[in-house]
Amino acid sequence: MSLVVGIDPGKTGAAVALGLDGTPIEWIAADHPAEGYVVKGHKKRHYVPSCMAMWLADLGPIRLAVIEKQQAMPMEGRSSVLTNGFGFGLWVGVLAALKIPYQVVPPATWTRSVFGGTPRKGERKARAIVTARARLPDLPLIWGRKTKPHDGLADAGCIALHALDILPGGDK
Repeated sequence: MSLVVGIDPGKTGAAVALGLDGTPIEWIAADHPAEGYVVKGHKKRHYVPSCMAMWLADLGPIRLAVIEKQQAMPMEGRSSVLTNGFGFGLWVGVLAALKIPYQVVPPATWTRSVFGGTPRKGERKARAIVTARARLPDLPLIWGRKTKPHDGLADAGCIALHALDILPGGDK
């Protein structure tokens, strides 16, 4: 079965694999306590690239992966910018090493594609949660003792929906 993958590369991000029919097949959240790809160290959290690579390698044939482009935001600290860029670079490196076709897409591009005419009530993260719940009802946005939906997982699901929209050849 061929898949598409959407990746929100932050330390609270996630990755979601969808079948070509739009069904969630597999997901991984950075900060998931049992299956995440970020671990807590002595002073801060650290990425585990081997988890990222194994997750992608075990999925099967991936037609396209779409990763959200990272950018520096005003008033964001240098170490925060470096951390965002580091995670982004790890995902891109793993995709390239596994020879998975990928595209880097700015947030404005995938949000315009996925949200379309959804009213702009609230911020992007809230819109992503609403959209993911509506279009990907099988994607678990809450697990364990959490009560708040995981916005990184919702973003990754929406990015994967964008990947379906832009799939080369137009055949799904």
